[in-house]
Amino acid sequence: MKKTTILILTITLSFFGFSQTTYSDIAPALYRNCTSCHRVGGGAPFSMLTYSDIAPWATAMQTAIQDGEMPPWAPDTSYMHFINERPLSPADRDTILAWINDGALEGNPALLPAPPVYPQYLLNGTPDTIINMTPFSSNAGANDAYNTFIIPLTMNQSRYVRAIEFVPGNPDLIHHSIIKADTAGDVLQNTTGNSFNILGDIAIGTWAPGSIPIVFPNSTQLKMGIEIPANGDIIMQIHTPSGTLGQSITCQIRLYFYPIGEPGIRPVYDFVPLQYWGFDFWIGPEQIKSFSTEANTYSFDISLFSAFPHSHQICTEILNYAYDTVSLDTVDLMKINNWDFEHQQYYTYKNLVKIPSDHKFHSDHTFDNTHHNHHNPFDPPQLITVGTGSNDEMLFDGFQFITYQTGDELINVDSILANDPLLNYTAIGIDKVSGPVESNSYVYPNPVTGKSFIYFNPRHRNWNDYTLKVWNIKGQSIDMSYTMKKGYFEINKGNLNANIYFYQISDSNGKVSSGKIVIQ
Repeated sequence: MKKTTILILTITLSFFGFSQTTYSDIAPALYRNCTSCHRVGGGAPFSMLTYSDIAPWATAMQTAIQDGEMPPWAPDTSYMHFINERPLSPADRDTILAWINDGALEGNPALLPAPPVYPQYLLNGTPDTIINMTPFSSNAGANDAYNTFIIPLTMNQSRYVRAIEFVPGNPDLIHHSIIKADTAGDVLQNTTGNSFNILGDIAIGTWAPGSIPIVFPNSTQLKMGIEIPANGDIIMQIHTPSGTLGQSITCQIRLYFYPIGEPGIRPVYDFVPLQYWGFDFWIGPEQIKSFSTEANTYSFDISLFSAFPHSHQICTEILNYAYDTVSLDTVDLMKINNWDFEHQQYYTYKNLVKIPSDHKFHSDHTFDNTHHNHHNPFDPPQLITVGTGSNDEMLFDGFQFITYQTGDELINVDSILANDPLLNYTAIGIDKVSGPVESNSYVYPNPVTGKSFIYFNPRHRNWNDYTLKVWNIKGQSIDMSYTMKKGYFEINKGNLNANIYFYQISDSNGKVSSGKIVIQ
């Protein structure tokens, strides 16, 4: 009997030993989600392309993943979908955390998949204008620095920007850059390190490590561009992280213009309707407070292309929507559950979003000035008031839009850009397929022990059009309790036996997505 017990114990230990997760198991998840930033020259503090690079950071990774801070994708994808989303799927999350919990083992290097290749430039073709910034010595010592640089354009007539790529000389030295344009001389250069205001009337875009170049749609359905004035200025606000004092900062801006006289270009405009500067905008030490504001839209209907929400360091949540002032019906625009000042960008809607002239914009921001908020710039917490400094706070939510035309809301911007010849999706590790494709979906938590959710990418926002069917492993239809929400199904185990089941999401046009449910 004793020998039998020892044999069973040995087999059990061997099984668990072989089931441990190793670096080769998590490498595909890292390649998909992390290495666009976490690589040499990617701007992140360490690489994830090799085991020796990543092993010392396992504990920090665990904290960042469990807190939902990595990868840096702010919007809640169950509320609204955007182009080129970067949320970590539950499967990838569980695999990476399992690797850390198993001891962050290397495993067999021979089993590693080929790593992705990141070229110097992510846009194909030859730009019309290349702007090289004069080298600047970083003035970010103990604190981060914000500098505004002015680069004149020598164009004798106005041009429409079709695409723009920002290429830092060393991404480790630039936290982010906001790029604008204006008529010559309207904005002055400010290299004091305290240039917190984002100046310039014409917003072009923003860059942060891992950002994809800005490309506007150019198709028979939709052709968009930003008009830059003749002989105007390019304006760059560059945020340089602390500890880079004295290091040389350089960057290149690569501009692609539409041909002169190109017909049908719809001008892109930028505005910030949601701002709050009230005298009551202050958050005391150990306080959590929320502030709201509303604003009218234009006297004509508009189509939103992208959103740029903005607050500073102790903000935790942001909600944007528009609503009909008569019926009170809402248009979802943006929901962020874990705001991070260190990672912000323009978020491009998958479809243009129509905002009628009789609607109002609404914004809610929540601020956590307690010692529990590890983004708090003060320890212990201090009084924080509204202002433009990075240690102040702000509610400042903007959008890019075009004037509405009939049918705009039916235009799938995502599919247009997915087939754009300028953007090298393969090189930057984004899987884009032309034509209609089955939408991704996943169940979380899975296995299901009670209530779970099936998240999917909807083709449209008529939620009542989506249905869920479930089968057992014998192919027999199963009656599972579910409720359709906005962009996901809420399911319940009910009385179903522990087993594997299969689901399919459909709409009036057919199959949308499918997957597996594990019931425990």
